[in-house]
Amino acid sequence: MKNFRNNEPVKILFFLVIILTVISLLPKKFSGSKTINLYSDIIQKENKKEKSQDLAIVNDSVFFKNDTVKQIVTDTVRATAIKINYKVGELDLTKFFEALHNHANKNEKIRIAWFGDSMIEGDLVTQDFRKLIQKKFGGSGVGFVPVTSPVAQFRQTIKQTFSDDWEVYSFMKKPKQNYKLGIGGYSFVSSDGSWVHYNASRFYPIYSEVKMICRQCPSASFILNDDTAHIFPTDSINGFKEIELVKDKPIKEVKLTFEKPGCEVHGLYFDNGNGVYVDNFSFRGNSGIPLSNIPFGELQTLATKENYKLIILSYGLNVVAHDVKDYSWYASSFQKTLNYIKEAFPEASILIMSVGDKSYRAEDGYETEPDIPIFVELQKRIAQRSGVAFYNLYEAMGGYNSMVGWAEGNPRLANLDYTHPNFAGGRKIAGMLFDDIVKSYDRYSKTVEVMDVKKDTMINPHAKQ
Repeated sequence: MKNFRNNEPVKILFFLVIILTVISLLPKKFSGSKTINLYSDIIQKENKKEKSQDLAIVNDSVFFKNDTVKQIVTDTVRATAIKINYKVGELDLTKFFEALHNHANKNEKIRIAWFGDSMIEGDLVTQDFRKLIQKKFGGSGVGFVPVTSPVAQFRQTIKQTFSDDWEVYSFMKKPKQNYKLGIGGYSFVSSDGSWVHYNASRFYPIYSEVKMICRQCPSASFILNDDTAHIFPTDSINGFKEIELVKDKPIKEVKLTFEKPGCEVHGLYFDNGNGVYVDNFSFRGNSGIPLSNIPFGELQTLATKENYKLIILSYGLNVVAHDVKDYSWYASSFQKTLNYIKEAFPEASILIMSVGDKSYRAEDGYETEPDIPIFVELQKRIAQRSGVAFYNLYEAMGGYNSMVGWAEGNPRLANLDYTHPNFAGGRKIAGMLFDDIVKSYDRYSKTVEVMDVKKDTMINPHAKQ
């Protein structure tokens, strides 16, 4: 104590600490500043790190407590515009809109690749979206069709039968070393005498352009409209190839036969003139993450050759699980896949469509799966962070408990699994998305026209406005 009394610097420091401590405890209205944490600089670094990680979980993983779900629905998700350019009422699809704006003056096709899970299986949703967009912008044809499909009989836009001896590789069955997955996530390898038969449907009664996508093929032939067999140049097929089977010749059916085993086919394009084409790349049970397993070179080549200008990614039904609140694992993995897709399709706009409503059986009946609004918010944040467009399907359907109305309404818009839309529901979803895209495109077109007028005026001041 004696040393303290005689030590002026220590005394000054002691009283200074007391004064600052008192000030820090004063209410803000008296101190005139924010509350001071005098000891913030001596908090252990480990505590700072833990706090930082906790914040990351909240911000990046959309980690919400169960009792806040309904509040999230009304306050967070509902505040999100159905269509986003991060401005209310717009979808930022500039590259796609540029292509639509210019394609009338060019001899070209524009393709949309729609990657999704069972919600679009069997051409559900996409068939109606394709019909709408082709009616407005031109084009006639179903576009890409795989070799085999578990829902071939269910699909209405093309009639398809095939032999049962195809060896099918996919995201679920890793290909052998000499085979690779195609753009749809499948690879179909023939046995001795494998065949596939395509017939036009009421949706598209005729085709004038048919191309086959393959990697290798020892021997194969095809028949058009029950005509004589045509041998295509299989000897030269070693690596990725587009084989033109039909060009400027109206046909109603194509039957391919593969005389020898080992022909690797990824699918066929069925087109009819210029315009816009929507290719359905559905895969049951897929989360979207495995898309990065498709060879980059094939995606890149098709992106250029087939002129893909819009990529739609609609996933989530197979990710959302009851009472799982931390989806950071998905956010990080899907982000990598999204970067992969952006790099493979550099000239295309990308649109993330959120998961729709999905219900589970609760004590008082069916209601929205608690994690649906959480996951929708996560998908929105991924889109924002990546600078891609976002479409809130959950909100477009009606938000919380909308699936109950869809499944039990008259007319019914969804199956009684309270998860998947039926054909009527698919038509409604397609219509909502199409309307929002067209509204955004019209705004884009008006903006471009104004800019063109201003440009002309600057070049020629006497030009009529």
